[in-house]
Amino acid sequence: MADAKKVISAAVEFEKFGAEYYLRFKELVSEKEAKALMGSLASDEKEHAAILTRQLQALGGKAKAPAKKDLEKGLSRIFPEGAKKGKLTVKDSISAIKLGIRTEERSIEYYSENASAAGPGVKEVFGRLERMEREHLRLLQENLHYLENDGSWFGYVPILEG
Repeated sequence: MADAKKVISAAVEFEKFGAEYYLRFKELVSEKEAKALMGSLASDEKEHAAILTRQLQALGGKAKAPAKKDLEKGLSRIFPEGAKKGKLTVKDSISAIKLGIRTEERSIEYYSENASAAGPGVKEVFGRLERMEREHLRLLQENLHYLENDGSWFGYVPILEG
């Protein structure tokens, strides 16, 4: 069986990067639908990181903080310095969504592969996160479809809790 602590620690890093990715994307788009979608995805990814961190702590491990310099370097390659807040073009948004889709697909694959080799508690957590990532993938694919076909955001309407 794979080392659960290493597998979960890597997953925490993926989720933290995802949260930062969607937050950066949110800053750069001007459409309220896009902002709502990216904000919701970022919030979900932060929650995923928290779930995984709790699981890691239960196993006696500790998540390491990502190197801010490395994180910023990675994000700057995706979102160039020339991109201004609220000024991301449709073409740029399409490219960013495609990268988000590939990221979600890799997360789904990672959780699926590692769930089969994990113990019962980790297997359940990974299964739940895989289902959540599949929903993210669906939302991104819908928005990509709309952007590629008519240049508008489909967006996202959050379900009000309470």
